[in-house]
Amino acid sequence: MPLLGDLRFWTLVSCWMSILLLTNYVSHLYGRIRRSIRLVVYFGGFGFVLVFVLLGFILRMSELFWSPIVGLFAFFSMVQFYDVFQYLRRSRMLPPFSTDSDDKVILSKARELSRRLQVSERFDPLYITWVYNICSDEVSFEDEFQKRNLLLPLPLRGKLSSDELMVLISAFLVEQKTGFVKSAVLYAKVFLPITVYTVVWVEEIPVLLNIPYALLAGQIGYFAIAAILMMFLFASIKKRSLANDLLTARLVGKESLLAVLKKIDDLKLRDLQRLSAKQDLRSKLYSVFKPNLQERIDNLTRE
Repeated sequence: MPLLGDLRFWTLVSCWMSILLLTNYVSHLYGRIRRSIRLVVYFGGFGFVLVFVLLGFILRMSELFWSPIVGLFAFFSMVQFYDVFQYLRRSRMLPPFSTDSDDKVILSKARELSRRLQVSERFDPLYITWVYNICSDEVSFEDEFQKRNLLLPLPLRGKLSSDELMVLISAFLVEQKTGFVKSAVLYAKVFLPITVYTVVWVEEIPVLLNIPYALLAGQIGYFAIAAILMMFLFASIKKRSLANDLLTARLVGKESLLAVLKKIDDLKLRDLQRLSAKQDLRSKLYSVFKPNLQERIDNLTRE
């Protein structure tokens, strides 16, 4: 029976989609589940799917290989259609959150800066939400196709002026403007070698089976290369964050950026102190790819 007409195949696709939808749902339970647990569930779910893709490729099992791929494609298609639908629905509604006068000033400046930097038109902040689930030295946008909800760290509310907050927003927008191409190049450097190694390894399996311990050595080599590439990926992400500070300093001024970072450091906020001290597993993991405040300050001071 052809694969696309196989009921068992589509049952597997449905199972993979259910797993991905569940992990996506859990990852959006802000305030109900700790961020570290949400990240473990989210990346664990996707990692589980990718492991089966790799196993199916190695074992040359079509159902095991194609069903998670089709499930991933269907999942991401559903997410994109949902985001577009939500944008169309919300575009006919007033913003769901009231905006005070201070927030309106920030929004006006953020929109003007976004236009000046010629960032994608998707970044059009219409309202602000003050949240706990982002680091206190950065800003973000709600994870939707159209970026209308600007997320600011709640611990900084009332402690930084609108101009000081704009320095952090500038850093985010500079990253959005320059980050896509850099990310594409970085991920190509990481995943292209492991893909080539996997293809060569699979093609040479019949030969390796006739050589004692060759298959085991190939597997050890695979995981060693993967570990090295992951370390390179995390180190590059951290290095790129520091480089983004230098680009932001050209835009807003080195002294302005340093002043804001030092002011945040003087506030002794809990999440940033934990990141600097590496007090728990979450902060240790974050420190692999995210520079702490002192590292950011030192990086700017050296330049």
